[in-house]
Amino acid sequence: MKDCTSLLKQFKFNAKENVKTRGFKKDPVGDSYAKIEDGILQKYKGRLLVLASDKCARQCRFCFRRNTPIKKASPEALRKALTLNKDIKEVILSGGDPMMLKKKELQKFFDVIPAHIRIRIHTRIVNFNPLFEKLGSRLTFVSHINHPAELNEKTAKNFSKLAKCGVTLLNQSVLLKGVNDNAEILAELSEKLFSQRVLPYYLHQLDRAQGTAHFEVPIKKAKQIVKELKGMVSGYLVPRFVREIKGEKSKVWV
Repeated sequence: MKDCTSLLKQFKFNAKENVKTRGFKKDPVGDSYAKIEDGILQKYKGRLLVLASDKCARQCRFCFRRNTPIKKASPEALRKALTLNKDIKEVILSGGDPMMLKKKELQKFFDVIPAHIRIRIHTRIVNFNPLFEKLGSRLTFVSHINHPAELNEKTAKNFSKLAKCGVTLLNQSVLLKGVNDNAEILAELSEKLFSQRVLPYYLHQLDRAQGTAHFEVPIKKAKQIVKELKGMVSGYLVPRFVREIKGEKSKVWV
């Protein structure tokens, strides 16, 4: 029951979302400043971020894009951006959630990405798509799982299918008050992810989007949680604790 409550907090509306909090912004990570085409952002050298979909399977209440309407990219816009940016080594499909796209829609994006460029998918949906078989080791699949209760036999089966195709499997989480803000939960998450062939990648300090302040874990407590986590699991199961700061050339380690 406790696990169910933690899961529900991620998606259930809370009246605290209507409270305006100083320091929390409409666009906390600077998406608008990084835009080069509709739905296409370049925040970091050598990478393009593509908002391939404007839909999600669930509405995460802590989402940093909750206050900004998503103008999704088109395959043609991506083709243009790649033509103008010859130093791109990786295209990251995000949104919304790219796994909400139909196979034909997803294939159109794959078709305009040259074979020498890596593809990364960021998603809340752990599912297998036959299109991924052709991409193999060229594809990195980054799931967004915050709590061990989100993992089950179905996720294990789909991760296994992806791994057999040679896909790199990573996970990123957000540290959320009342959801996963203790080392025991995070340790269980890391162990369970690895048992399903997924490597913990990032643990994000909350992006300060207006309406999400009730999810924020104070930085002093967050650092203590990560310190405790390091003493509970093998080093390769400790995700990098990071935050995104507008204008920085990469994620910033906390």
